[in-house]
Amino acid sequence: MRFSAGNIANAAAWAVVLGLVAVAIVLVNLWGPFGLIILGLLTLLICTRFSLYDQTPTWGTEVFRARMASHGSPEQRAAMQAERHANEAPVRFYRWCGVVLLVAGVAGFAWQMWR
Repeated sequence: MRFSAGNIANAAAWAVVLGLVAVAIVLVNLWGPFGLIILGLLTLLICTRFSLYDQTPTWGTEVFRARMASHGSPEQRAAMQAERHANEAPVRFYRWCGVVLLVAGVAGFAWQMWR
């Protein structure tokens, strides 16, 4: 039985979400809602770093590839743009996961302070 790339990517996405849930449970047990704030900020930092690195490579062979790709035909640039857009969808999803974790942590922290 062969798995398609979409099925593998979907399984990896669910594994990351379950990993975030597991880490969130551990951090809440250790640090309370502050653990969710830390995990949310860390998730947002990783997503932002990935987005920035994907758009502007900073070192290595990727810099030379980016320079060569900018002089390609309009079809090549459109294909690269479509590929970049397809890669941004999971990052947006995980960014929203980080926002939800951050909001939940702030709400839990506020609840503890006012209780």
